[in-house]
Amino acid sequence: MSVAAERVATIPRPAANQWWRHRLVLVGAVIGALVIVYQAWSNGYQWPSALEWKSLSTGLDNFQTWLSDQQSSAHPNVVFSVLNGISTGLDDLVSWLATLFHDLTWAGTTALGVLVTLRFGGVRAGLWVMGAFLSFAAMGLWEDCVQTFALMFAAVILSLVVGMPLGVLAGRSDRFQRAITPVLDAMQIVPAFAYLMPIVILFSVGPGAAVITTMIYSVPPAVRITALGIRGVPANTVEAAAAMGATRLQMLAKVQLPLARKMLLLSVNQTILFALSMVVIAGLINTGQGLGSLVTNGLNTNPALALLAGAAIVIMAISIDRATEAMAERTDPARMHVTEAIRGRLRVATAATGAAIGLAVGIGYALDAGSAYTNVGGSPDWLQARLQSALDYVENPSTFVFSITSWIGNHLVEYGLQPLQNFFVETPAPVMLAGLTLIALLLSGLRPAVMTFAMLAVIGVVGEWGSAMDTASQVIVALVLTMIVAFPLGVWVAESARVATIVRPILDVLQTLPQLVYLIPFIYLMPVSIVPGIIAAVLYASPVVIRLVAAGIREVTPNTVEAAQAFGATRTQVLLKVKIPLARDAIMLGVNQGIIMVLAVVVIGGLVGSGGLGYEVAYGLQQGQFGPGVVASLAILALGIALDRVTRGNRRPRLEGNR
Repeated sequence: MSVAAERVATIPRPAANQWWRHRLVLVGAVIGALVIVYQAWSNGYQWPSALEWKSLSTGLDNFQTWLSDQQSSAHPNVVFSVLNGISTGLDDLVSWLATLFHDLTWAGTTALGVLVTLRFGGVRAGLWVMGAFLSFAAMGLWEDCVQTFALMFAAVILSLVVGMPLGVLAGRSDRFQRAITPVLDAMQIVPAFAYLMPIVILFSVGPGAAVITTMIYSVPPAVRITALGIRGVPANTVEAAAAMGATRLQMLAKVQLPLARKMLLLSVNQTILFALSMVVIAGLINTGQGLGSLVTNGLNTNPALALLAGAAIVIMAISIDRATEAMAERTDPARMHVTEAIRGRLRVATAATGAAIGLAVGIGYALDAGSAYTNVGGSPDWLQARLQSALDYVENPSTFVFSITSWIGNHLVEYGLQPLQNFFVETPAPVMLAGLTLIALLLSGLRPAVMTFAMLAVIGVVGEWGSAMDTASQVIVALVLTMIVAFPLGVWVAESARVATIVRPILDVLQTLPQLVYLIPFIYLMPVSIVPGIIAAVLYASPVVIRLVAAGIREVTPNTVEAAQAFGATRTQVLLKVKIPLARDAIMLGVNQGIIMVLAVVVIGGLVGSGGLGYEVAYGLQQGQFGPGVVASLAILALGIALDRVTRGNRRPRLEGNR
């Protein structure tokens, strides 16, 4: 026997009877036990009534009535004076911005956007912006776009004012970053529906409440990306500045912020996109005009107008994304070698841009463009009529399209949603609580398991166990479909540069779109009310999962792959036995992020009658039933945290023998 063979023979092998200790096997055993209990005792036993806080909804209604009385009082106390002042100030800011855009006229606003983009972002980005403004006018939606612009820019300005200083502080202080990270995680984990009702109670309905709701969602990216930019400044540059006697303020103003300019502009880009995504949902609590209000109000009353407004939101999101991304690239100090002559030309270009904008505004006033922009390119009524004809076609039971979509929807409900809903809802609540907690313990560890137990217990105490389990079943179905689509695509993207090149722009577009926009077309394509939210959730979550899976597989070290190939492993064997196992932390992170994104869209499906917690919040908002709506919001919050903890995974280093 050779020396190599002797070494191989002496390598300890795991005992054959230890396979059952693998975490996935144990999780499967827990799920199997839950299924057995469901089959043997599926009598719909819910949360014990003795442990429910039955007076919570009524107490919240009374609290909301008291708040309204205090806020409308002639002499409110200091707290309510501050709340009223914040709401009024935000309303005035949105109104001022809307008036500004309106006074600039369509021609002036278009010139402002296009010329600024041309100056700082280039021709291609300028053409994107010009096309967007022309489409808004052609659709006859300019007034509503102005309202959306005003609301979005108000939220973005305030989000950056709050987020960038916090990001700078987090970038320069490890202690502050550790303290603020859980807060940012909570703000991004919680679906928007979970805080719509509390915001309404504190600030009533209107633009101010919509701005605050939008800020909660758009501040985290401003903080995170700004901190990342500050930390990305080369250490030797910082040390050189410190050696030359720069103070902390000089270091920040003259070294860190200039060198982090690209990341700061990326922060602006992501903050705008997050704000635009939330502005649509905030249309539920915004009594003014705007594309979000058109979408939410038109879902059941004017489908063609809702679809048209959704298309305008898509165009707005893509054009803003392209413009801000181009500005970040072109103004990156690492790519710019500015001489004095170039500075002079830039000053001339900036002055020419300002003059051209002023000239366009003047021409707009002279030609009265403000009253004519709604019909540029055709009649919006004609366009709505064509859209309505298309909707009537896909909803007609005698058409080929309906036969396909109805078959998909009916089979998805019959073989996926309905059985899983029965399993979650009818399994005894204490058993389901114990099972989900045990799964969290096996997958993520003790602390996440304790948090999962606490959050699920909160759901039961507030009396929303059945609705929460209904929502959870929808989330699980959507997550399974997402992984079926996204996992193989992520592997393919990682293994093929050509596929990555083709798929990347598609993923960029899908990640740009607001959540509610995904829902609009499937409301009419899928006749079953519960299905549109599932399909929309799959589309919304898939891009992130694809990117995380692809990144995890690409990050497998080359020497590991080369070692496997040296032993004669084929490409398929390397993928299945080396890359995918070593990328499981990234894959688990994809599952975690996917389930949070799926939950965010599934609860929005409550707007179109998908049931569960989302429907209760939507009904509470529409009918003014604040108590039940807030209780459902609390349950969404708890469910989001529980699902996050269950799927977070244990990403700490593991010994080879424990794999």
